[in-house]
Amino acid sequence: MTTKQIFVAAIGLCMYISTGLAQDLVQWRGVERSGVYPETGLLKEWPAEGPQLLWYYDGLGLGFTSVTIVNDRIYTTGVSEDKGYVFALDKQGKLLWKECYGNEWNQSYPGTRTTPVYFKGKLYLATGLGEAICLDAKNGKKLWSVDMKEKYGTRVLRWGIVEAPVVFNDRVIFTPGGDKATFVAFNLNTGKVVWESKTSDETSAYCSPLLYTYKNKTYLTTSLSKNLVGIDVNTGKLVWQTPQVSQRSIHPNTPLYKEGRIYSLVGYGKGGIMVKLSDDGQSASELWTNTSLDNHIGGAVWIDNYIVSSGHQNDRSWQCLDANTGNVLYKNNELGQGAVVYADGLFYCYADNGEMGIMEIGADGLKLKSKFRITLGTDQHWAHPVIHEGVMYIRHGNTLMAYKVKK
Repeated sequence: MTTKQIFVAAIGLCMYISTGLAQDLVQWRGVERSGVYPETGLLKEWPAEGPQLLWYYDGLGLGFTSVTIVNDRIYTTGVSEDKGYVFALDKQGKLLWKECYGNEWNQSYPGTRTTPVYFKGKLYLATGLGEAICLDAKNGKKLWSVDMKEKYGTRVLRWGIVEAPVVFNDRVIFTPGGDKATFVAFNLNTGKVVWESKTSDETSAYCSPLLYTYKNKTYLTTSLSKNLVGIDVNTGKLVWQTPQVSQRSIHPNTPLYKEGRIYSLVGYGKGGIMVKLSDDGQSASELWTNTSLDNHIGGAVWIDNYIVSSGHQNDRSWQCLDANTGNVLYKNNELGQGAVVYADGLFYCYADNGEMGIMEIGADGLKLKSKFRITLGTDQHWAHPVIHEGVMYIRHGNTLMAYKVKK
């Protein structure tokens, strides 16, 4: 076999593996929860009125969740009359079915919080009231559920429970943050307990965990109310922790991992910390802190040596940090603060004032390429964008929009 043939075969294998993973596991902010989508051939600039609107669907009810796209189906959730519903649409925006899964959050900022996690024909989510649920992805029927408030003493937070659970091997892991268990792993198919772990008296903190693999071993990292923690994914045992305290114990942003380092970002002026794992992975030490970049609920993207997000209280600009030092490299004030994802060299930035823009890092720093205003939908602009097969999906309350962003 020639070098060229070996190269082509390797690329084909990688594509096969990637496709297989995408079909098995689809979750919030991409397969690795990094906010990075493996798209190519996307538009580098948009018309003044924005990219082409392919379709929109009204009728999702109240919610801040993104979409989960599997083959020809688009899944999301919404609240109507205090009940939670899962929706399945086709890729033309037609409603295929809508199924109620039970009571949902109806207090401060009512609406769904958890984007469903898809794995091998099932959807997993946590309600704002603390119920762990498994649904059949074919029709939305409830397969099993666990009331974590009743079973584990989950302390429902001021703005409800916000967590996209983690799937690992034969289990799905939740963070009840309760009196009886901090973490719990359920069997994917039956809902039976695989393990329970009481690591501390801390509550959960509006944070969706991240799986990371270090030295051939897989761990879970997430934020509790006072600490960023690392957990043994096989047992639930606490491996390490480092303090990270914010106003009202709000840590909504999933940590980011790269090459033995973990970055965690919170709002309210606290900012972010970068920690480095020890050689054996059993402890973590702080490398640097940065308070100017204090994103509230919009996440961050870590590409190469750049970390990009927007500020909240200290500096509301969009910022690019040096991942090695935490120093601010570039700023941009042409867009409101908000959520960010990444695809094909561009940062897709959805501001909470309704602006949608794309930015890139170049010789001129962090540059805004295009922007337009989202005019459809209701309430807050908080859902994170999704880029899939050349289409950008934007959820704004009651409305889901699909924009063509491929050349």
